[in-house]
Amino acid sequence: MKRVIALVSVLGILIGLTLVLSGCKSEAKSYPSKSISIVYHSSAGSGGDIFLRNLGKALEKQLKQPIVIENRPGGGGATAWGYVAKAKPDGYTLLGISSTIITGPLQTPMDVNYKSFKPIAQVFYDPTVIFTSSKSEFRSFKEIIEYAKAHPKEMKWGAGSPGSAESLTLKYIMNQVGAEIQVVPFEGGGDVAVEVMAGRLAAGIGEYAEIAHLVRSGDLKILVGLGSERIPGLPDVPTLKEEGVDFVFEKVRGLMAPKDTPDYVVQKLVDAIKKVYDDAEFKKYYTESNIIPLFRGPEELSKVLDQQNEFFKSMIGK
Repeated sequence: MKRVIALVSVLGILIGLTLVLSGCKSEAKSYPSKSISIVYHSSAGSGGDIFLRNLGKALEKQLKQPIVIENRPGGGGATAWGYVAKAKPDGYTLLGISSTIITGPLQTPMDVNYKSFKPIAQVFYDPTVIFTSSKSEFRSFKEIIEYAKAHPKEMKWGAGSPGSAESLTLKYIMNQVGAEIQVVPFEGGGDVAVEVMAGRLAAGIGEYAEIAHLVRSGDLKILVGLGSERIPGLPDVPTLKEEGVDFVFEKVRGLMAPKDTPDYVVQKLVDAIKKVYDDAEFKKYYTESNIIPLFRGPEELSKVLDQQNEFFKSMIGK
């Protein structure tokens, strides 16, 4: 009798496992069955917003569902991050990230940080640049720095919110060159560009994607790029290293999800992202914006974020 009961129990467990696995396979096959929201911490018109809207259009073709971009600026990123961290981990609320997911929580106490989320993929790295108005008297990075050093705290430069990678990076660069400026924070790089063109700011720092159209139109000019190499399509723009500052910063662009999101959802999204690079419209966007395509899966993205976390920690400590 005991043997019969044991066999029945084992059989019941096996049937239960079969039903669970069958349900998982069914859910995996049907995902996504409705629209997906991608939440971002910056305002419309920022480099990250532009990136996500173009990525969303390309992903719609792969996933056969609408992709909605939700801008939730505020709190140096905490508003968007907190919202996604508390969202249902079902793959229908995702987080668009930049390196600010690292720098924000390092500078401002928050309930969330990059470890609060599950990595999906890095899609690009975004060239960061220092720019000014095309009408500016300054023709090079060296010229504007010489002026800033000769006139401490006179110049106003625009950057992202206080916890952003751009704001922190700009302060670090100024420390390296021995210049003192006023850093004016904005929620998005598009706002910085407007103020620079109006002459209310001497210069700004931001992603090239945010201002590429204004450079092409002749309204803005780039003084220097922060990458390890010159930006493709901009051969005359020197790197910061070439200008004598031993510093490189390459901004991550990618997606994460609420921490308990199922692996099958992440894999479905990874597979879709791998295919978007060949999409004609998406390729046109990243080629014209001079964003560098760079796919990294969940494990690789996690390592990169860990490295940037250690890097910015050391910067904040200086």
